[in-house]
Amino acid sequence: MGDGTEENPYTREDVLRLIEENGGTAMGLDLSGKVFKEGIILSGINLSGVVLAGSMMVRSNFQGCFLMGANFQDAEMAGVNLAEANLASSNCQNANMIGANLQETNLASANLQGARLRMANLRGARLLLSNLRDAKLWNANFEGAMLEGINWGPNYVVAHEIESKEIKSDVEQIYRNLKQRHIEQGLYDVAGDFFFREMTAKRKIMEWWPNPLRRAFSKIVSMLCGYGEKPERVVISATVVVFGLAFIYFAIGTLIPSTFLNSLYYSAVSFTALGYGSWAPEPFGWVKGLGAAESFLGVFMMALFLVTFTRKMTR
Repeated sequence: MGDGTEENPYTREDVLRLIEENGGTAMGLDLSGKVFKEGIILSGINLSGVVLAGSMMVRSNFQGCFLMGANFQDAEMAGVNLAEANLASSNCQNANMIGANLQETNLASANLQGARLRMANLRGARLLLSNLRDAKLWNANFEGAMLEGINWGPNYVVAHEIESKEIKSDVEQIYRNLKQRHIEQGLYDVAGDFFFREMTAKRKIMEWWPNPLRRAFSKIVSMLCGYGEKPERVVISATVVVFGLAFIYFAIGTLIPSTFLNSLYYSAVSFTALGYGSWAPEPFGWVKGLGAAESFLGVFMMALFLVTFTRKMTR
C-alpha cells in the first residue's frame, strides 16, 4: 500500500482506496504534494474536486476522467494524458504540462495561468472562457480548438526576454497559428491582436545589420498604427506631432503675433491641410517649409487612421 512518497508512490489501487475512505467521492480529497507512480492509469475514475496541488504525476493517464473543479496548481504533469477528460473550472495554474495530450479535452473556464504547455496537443480542445494568461505555449497545437472568450492577458507574449533567433521564429509561428485558429472561428478582433504579436515577433527576428532600414521601418509602423490593428496609436501619434511642432513654432518665434495658441493653430491647420482662411499668420524663414512638411505628414496620417479604423470596424 502506497503512502504518496518517492519511496512508496501512490498506485491506482491506493487512489481508489482513498476515495472510498473519503465517503466514496474525490470531492475535497487532499492529495497535495503527493507522489504518484510514473505512468499511473486513472482513466475511468471520477476525480472531480480532487486536490492535487504540487503533486508529482509524470506521464499519468487521466484519459476520459471527470476532473471538474480539480486543483492541479504547481503539479508536475509532464507528458500527462488528459485526452477527452473534463477539466471544466479546474485550476492548473503554473502546472508543468509539457508535452501533455489535451486532445478533445474540456477546459472551459479552466485556470491555466502560467501553465507550461510547450508541445502540448490541444487539438479540438474546448477552451471557452479559460485563463491562459502568461501560459508557455511554444509549439502547442491548437488545431480545431474552441478559443472563444479566452483570457490571454493584456499583453500576452509566449515568453519574455527571448534571445535565441530560432526560438523567436517558433514564437512567430505560434502567434500565426493562434491568429489562424481565431479567424476560423470568426473571432477577428482576437485574431488581430495575435497578428500584431506575430508581426512584433517577426520584427525582433530581423537583424539590424547590414540592413537596419527594414527593422526600423517595421518599428515605425508598429508605433504609428500597430501594423494596422491599433487606430488609437495613429491618434496619439498625430497629437504628438501637432503639439510637438506647435512648441517648435512657438520657440522659434516665427509667427506674428508670437503666442503659443497661434503656434498651435498654425500647427493644427497645417497638419489637416485645411488652409488658413481669414487668419493668415506671417511665418518667415524655414518654418514655411516645416509647415508644408507637416501638411504632407498630416494627410498621410489621416489616411492611415481611416484605413486602420475601417479595418477594425468592418470585421
